[in-house]
Amino acid sequence: MRACAKCFSASTWVLNASPPQSSPGNCDFGHGYDPHTWPTTAWIDSFIRLFEIYELEDRVGYGLELHLQIQQDWRIFSFDEPRKLRQFLVSAIQDEHPLADYGTKVRLKTTGEYGGTDPLLSWAQFSDEIRTRNRYFPQTVPDRKILERVLLESVEHIQKDIALYRARVFEETAPSAIEMGAPPAIKAAAGRANPVGIPYLYLSFALETCIYETRVANHTQVAIGTFHATRDLSVLNLADVEAPDFFDIEEVDSVAEQIRRVSFHRYLSALGHELKKPVRVSDQPTDYIPTQYLCELAKSLGLDGVLYSSSLHADGRNVVLFDVDAAACDHEIKVIEITSLSADWRFVGR
Repeated sequence: MRACAKCFSASTWVLNASPPQSSPGNCDFGHGYDPHTWPTTAWIDSFIRLFEIYELEDRVGYGLELHLQIQQDWRIFSFDEPRKLRQFLVSAIQDEHPLADYGTKVRLKTTGEYGGTDPLLSWAQFSDEIRTRNRYFPQTVPDRKILERVLLESVEHIQKDIALYRARVFEETAPSAIEMGAPPAIKAAAGRANPVGIPYLYLSFALETCIYETRVANHTQVAIGTFHATRDLSVLNLADVEAPDFFDIEEVDSVAEQIRRVSFHRYLSALGHELKKPVRVSDQPTDYIPTQYLCELAKSLGLDGVLYSSSLHADGRNVVLFDVDAAACDHEIKVIEITSLSADWRFVGR
């Protein structure tokens, strides 16, 4: 089978990633004719090295099939269809590896400091314990050193010239610039990031995102404040968690190093998904305790806040700052009225 550059995700495909010899032909993965195509076997060495970090999963109900696990961990391909993923891998390695058998489920090898751990399961167990059983002295807390290293590998810097936005719904008089900031401690309700009584400053990187975050109704009046950081900030970035670079795997890279890369990616993805969950009216204050713990940990590491994806605006990004004075509102407050709303939906069954 033959593949083209469009088969790979834009973040993984670079000029030197392609094998040296190509020829015109039809891509067998739905991209039509291309002047540069390669047989999938051109990447056999890279895939076999990649397979070495996985082993058979012998626990019932755990693990994903190899082609699905590789795409989840590395985001190599531009498509997610299971059939295409498996076709590519099977044709690429020509049955040169036993894990390629249909239906085989895999896990990371239990090699080194990070091997054999499931960040999703680890975080889920910890979250459940601190919400429902042991609040201050949990038994399932993730390895602190590993978690700290994971967080510090995903830091974004916010410069003072970057505009940030905050919206407030009002009925009669628009709030002042001072009132656009975080509430005082006595009025600080528990949020996805902040514990009750400890105010944080929630901001958005785009005007449209902050409007969506207010969950406005039609004909609502909304005050918009533009904020700028009072100093350069370093924040934990959980919105732009990039998969490890498949084409950056070197023959000299150890299995343990590759496992470390994947484990870090899984951990950050799990934490980012947790913080992105929308706040619902039916939520209980205890629902936020795991992400509050995460933010408190980030704060203890000297970070200024957490950058996370918006659950209400596609591709929108928000940031929560631990120091409410780390960003100041410009004097001018803009007022808008919501004139129309639209909704998208999907059927999820009964």
